[in-house]
Amino acid sequence: MPILNTLIIISVFFTPYKVRYWRVSQNVLYGLGHFYNDLCATMWFSYMILFFQAIMSMEDEDAGALLLLGQIIDALATPLVGIFADKYGSIKCWHLTGCLIVTFTFPLLFERCWGCGDINLPTWWMSLYYAILVLFFQIGWAVVQISHLAMIPYISEDLQIRSDLTSVRYMASVISSLTVYFTMWMVLRTANYGPPIEPEDFYKFRIVSIIITAIGIVSYTIFHIFFKLREQRQPKVLKSTDVISNGTHSYMNEEGNLVELPTKSKIMYFLKMPLLYQTSFLYVFARLYWALSLVFVPLYLEERLSINPYMGTQLIASVPLVIYISSFFFTLLLKSRINSFGNQVAYLVGSILCLISSLWIAIGIDPFSSIVQIFLVATLIGAGCSIMLVSSLCITADLIGHHSHQGAAIYSIVTFADKLFTGIAIIIIQNYKSEVSADYKSQYYRGVLTYACGGNAGLGILCLMLMQIMTRCKSQNQTKL
Repeated sequence: MPILNTLIIISVFFTPYKVRYWRVSQNVLYGLGHFYNDLCATMWFSYMILFFQAIMSMEDEDAGALLLLGQIIDALATPLVGIFADKYGSIKCWHLTGCLIVTFTFPLLFERCWGCGDINLPTWWMSLYYAILVLFFQIGWAVVQISHLAMIPYISEDLQIRSDLTSVRYMASVISSLTVYFTMWMVLRTANYGPPIEPEDFYKFRIVSIIITAIGIVSYTIFHIFFKLREQRQPKVLKSTDVISNGTHSYMNEEGNLVELPTKSKIMYFLKMPLLYQTSFLYVFARLYWALSLVFVPLYLEERLSINPYMGTQLIASVPLVIYISSFFFTLLLKSRINSFGNQVAYLVGSILCLISSLWIAIGIDPFSSIVQIFLVATLIGAGCSIMLVSSLCITADLIGHHSHQGAAIYSIVTFADKLFTGIAIIIIQNYKSEVSADYKSQYYRGVLTYACGGNAGLGILCLMLMQIMTRCKSQNQTKL
């Protein structure tokens, strides 16, 4: 008996540690599930247009059109993936399928197209070649993204754990971006000073894409071998007293009556909720700021090199590297603090930081500004982006609540507009460049980072204010009733 009692005491003492260790290890493995997607996304947004324009000598409009095509395909594939992933097959099977599609298409995007040097081929061949690759790549990317996001509600119904998973997911995104920028910096550092990137530098992009693909294969292989996803459960029965404050219980109709969400038609009730679209716009503005920063910061630095070549080509990698180091630090800080002051307050703080960085670029940055000043602005961009993205994803997870079986569909709705608006914004910016005067072209991308990025931060603040006003009005009406 003493031995038995001792064993019981030891098991009780170590059980919490084992549970915590299991949860931490599973959280880390969960982050690996989207690591390859994040690596590809960083290359796609930061260096795709630069590769098309500087290496393949493609026109600005054509390069922007290919990126728009990718965003449209991604946006259209997202809701379809969300619907089918909830109905057919397991989430992990969908995830693995998407990873394999991305693996076979991504490296070819940063390789010279077959036959592009042949004078007998028509001029449109290059665009068609890359358009086909973009089509399959974006479908695979959408499958991975939605299936991975849809795993969060299945892992736990605890909001704290969901917030931790969202933070881990974004931390993995930051680490993957740091990996891309560090790899690119190591490749470009061979020439500290010199002209902007030229077609002869195509092999540097090839090296980076191969390294990224190798890392991605290892990451999603580990994920699928060791990550354990709990079995899907049916949603629990709702009580008539449950009130919807974040989309997690029952739905209040226009007459102010509570309506229980039927199992087969919950998604239709979500589609009727203004909160769903408000949450979508919060995510859209956060992602737009992030995407436009990724795309146009390297182009802005390339623009500076044409005026001040002594800044060095390695800035094209080192400045984004600083952005993501800042993102990583603030994501770690936010992980333990976000629940103490709320997701919406965090979103407001991130939006203000992004707005300040855009104003700084407009007022204090010129082609001959010091590198220190540029790095300080990059730090603000990274901090603001990380806070906005993590808090917007936490708001979305709260919206889903206990309805994990609808998770993929809801995440696809929230992310649909972001992908479409990102592509439209980029093609408009690229096309408008040909309309501006020659004097302004040398500072064009500086204006983009000021007005386009700053505008998204301002719109995010306005959307948050509108959400607060509508929530208070609904609460007051409910109190009167």
